[in-house]
Amino acid sequence: MNIYIRTNFNNSIGLGHIKRTIRIAKEMKKRGHNCIFYLDKFHSKVKVPFKSIEIYSKNKTYYNETEDAKLFAKSIKNKTPGIVILDDYRFSKIWQKLVSSIYHKIVVIDDLENKKHYADFIINYNPRNYPIVKYNFKNNKKNDCQFLIHPKYNIISKKKIKTPSHSKIFNITIYIGGGSDQKILYELTKEILKNIEGKKIKLIIVIGVLTKNYNQILKLSKKNKQLKYILKPENLSSVIKNSKLFIGSSGTSIFETAFYKTPSILIKMSKNQDSNIFSLEKLGHYFFINKKEFLSSNKFSKFIILIYENYNRFRIFNKKPEIKIDNRGSNRILDKIFSKNRKDSLNLSKINERSNSEILKVRAVRDKDINHYLHSRNLEINRNNSVNKKKISNLEHYSWWFRTKRKSQVLLKGQEKILYFYEEKIFKHKSENYSISGWFACSKKCSIKEILFALNWQRKNTKHNVKWISFVKKSNKMSILMSKYIGWIKIDVKDELTDKLNSELKISKNDYIFYKR
Repeated sequence: MNIYIRTNFNNSIGLGHIKRTIRIAKEMKKRGHNCIFYLDKFHSKVKVPFKSIEIYSKNKTYYNETEDAKLFAKSIKNKTPGIVILDDYRFSKIWQKLVSSIYHKIVVIDDLENKKHYADFIINYNPRNYPIVKYNFKNNKKNDCQFLIHPKYNIISKKKIKTPSHSKIFNITIYIGGGSDQKILYELTKEILKNIEGKKIKLIIVIGVLTKNYNQILKLSKKNKQLKYILKPENLSSVIKNSKLFIGSSGTSIFETAFYKTPSILIKMSKNQDSNIFSLEKLGHYFFINKKEFLSSNKFSKFIILIYENYNRFRIFNKKPEIKIDNRGSNRILDKIFSKNRKDSLNLSKINERSNSEILKVRAVRDKDINHYLHSRNLEINRNNSVNKKKISNLEHYSWWFRTKRKSQVLLKGQEKILYFYEEKIFKHKSENYSISGWFACSKKCSIKEILFALNWQRKNTKHNVKWISFVKKSNKMSILMSKYIGWIKIDVKDELTDKLNSELKISKNDYIFYKR
């Protein structure tokens, strides 16, 4: 059977589309099918190991999807009917409906979910659809469509990679995409090299096939032995597997790093990589920052050193993920496409129903609470009552997380997180050690009952010789009443402790009331 693959690649969208369709084509070939690629234009730097045809030759360029569909249909008009595989963000049901009148099966790879389709198969392996499918099925306008919606349909390389030999060198790999501009990495690279000097660390920059402006990186590597570059690799699998830390764009690499269980920091380098951190966590990825944070050379390079110094703790994050990734997604897709069984293809893991228990319990905050802790702290209700009303960035929070001496607990109602509360030693005053106490809600279900339960638990489970300090915004009437109820004593504004708190924590006594216990 003929398989007609319409896809595209360039510096703007990168190489993700062409790579995954080539992987599917290789599996098709193994099953005896003939694959033909249809591209906007050929590129001398990108080799497609299959017969390929240019849609736009000479001075012609893409105009709209209707015109493209006509050109594509004209190109395959005299060929044997087969299957069309479409992997291109530009095309929607308009293109698909025109083409489907010629070929009986249209297979669409759609991970953005923002377009209407007219397809026989929709492939979507975004982890946001696990364990509950959030995909809008109404977006597909063709009857009897099969939806292959599950991370198990991911399309990663099947190339076998040898297990790397043990090395004392700590390899840090940075790859920001096959069509990236390497110029943006130069300042960051210099800052990282300055911070890793003298340590057993090697920085590896991967330069993709369509990468621009990388000569500065090449020159820098000749001056510094701790910097290495890999120029235009055919496959990233061995690079990822040999890395102690992988730093890269949150495209297809999220599945490859999950497969090899390589500790990673993922970067949102473009709009279409707007991954949800709680979806990424299911794959074992707990560190996700935006492009601006990544390019904050000083802050980001210091965070890398922090990871290096806390690596035994850091590498635990991606162990035992909720979703176990393998490299058999292409096979599963082909099995479904050629299967005569037209039953519903959705085969999601069973969802554990949340307990309706009203029982309250407390547990220590774990490292894997890292993103939920930040999400809760950044809720508007908490920021309004905080000294710092601004949202805390991911990078700022991650750096704080590995440095803090704060002891935090979380209050659970059944399985749901309701409230975080904490204690932290802040200073010594007149031979007495003082600790600060605080809390913030993580659910609208957090009522006075839950807050009092947590604060009473904290009081009962803390050593008697601890001197407590707390502060409440003057406008927060509920917290003021609760403070009195549980035995907090207001500190006089003339007390030395007030001045101490003001200088140590930068808290204005004009806006806040200080308490002790």
